[in-house]
Amino acid sequence: MKKKKHYYDDYDYIEAYQVDINKTVKRNAFARFKTEAAPEGWPGYDFEKEYKEQSKKLEEWELERLVREGKVKCIYRTSTIKSKNVKSGTTLLEAQVYPSFFSQAEMPQTKMKRETKPSQKNLNDKNSRRYLIRLACINFGKGDIWGTFGWDDAHKPGDMQQARKDVKNFIAKINRRQKKAGRENIKYIYIIAVDDHTRPHFHILMTGDGIDRDELEGLWDKCQRCNTRRIKPDDDFLITGLATYISNNPHGTKRWCSSKNLVKPPDPQRSYSKFKAPKVEKMAKNYEDLKAGMEKAYPGFKFLDAEVKHNGVTAAFYIYARMVRN
Repeated sequence: MKKKKHYYDDYDYIEAYQVDINKTVKRNAFARFKTEAAPEGWPGYDFEKEYKEQSKKLEEWELERLVREGKVKCIYRTSTIKSKNVKSGTTLLEAQVYPSFFSQAEMPQTKMKRETKPSQKNLNDKNSRRYLIRLACINFGKGDIWGTFGWDDAHKPGDMQQARKDVKNFIAKINRRQKKAGRENIKYIYIIAVDDHTRPHFHILMTGDGIDRDELEGLWDKCQRCNTRRIKPDDDFLITGLATYISNNPHGTKRWCSSKNLVKPPDPQRSYSKFKAPKVEKMAKNYEDLKAGMEKAYPGFKFLDAEVKHNGVTAAFYIYARMVRN
């Protein structure tokens, strides 16, 4: 029996591809343009004007160089995650295309030696924030509630443990009301911000069906100023913007907690054959090719946006694209 070939892709590809391709392409292409397009010191030659007029050509030059000077051999692995909202049925799709190496020695050297599973305790890493966004987009939709609750000076928690206790007691009050009304416990995700830079507060995404906002605000007795709103999802991105906002909390612990009754994001579907290297290189060079390639690979989904990065050592590409099916 033929032995199955092993590929090396257990590295942190988010960290390995931090360089935005547009910035490096423009910088390197401009340097080449200044040395090759005209003699140094040519009187009256307007480098800036000529550069702007030929910017598209310059980007093609630099991208071709990246492809030509690739130092390692690799194939491209595609990880696909589909997040279907439980209310509307709208499905957000994330596709990550990144190189898988034939040799362990050729893998990019990063701080993280292996891919890490999403952590519900720490949003410092980009993977975890994306996991939170998926979780929010799957479980919350039109009519649900986004609330911000705080503590006044008289009730300010002494530490994170006390802050969590206050929030848990608040949720328990809500669920007692739910039970009395013959409804199930709420779904929720909350993030607490407690530090020396801002007044203690927390954001919460929660079930909204059957819940009166005035009554909800009245259940929080730690301050008089509460703010609740009904969620209004975007047609394409659902509540990606809202989830991104609360996950990028500028101060505090950047930790979040969620109820156990949430529908979890599915495991990624992985493929080594969806995008071949020549196709990836073509998509990296042209945004329209990227859009067309993604929509062909995922029939029925509409292309929304994408980011393209490259590793300056391996000259390989990383693509992250988002799509939607309503």
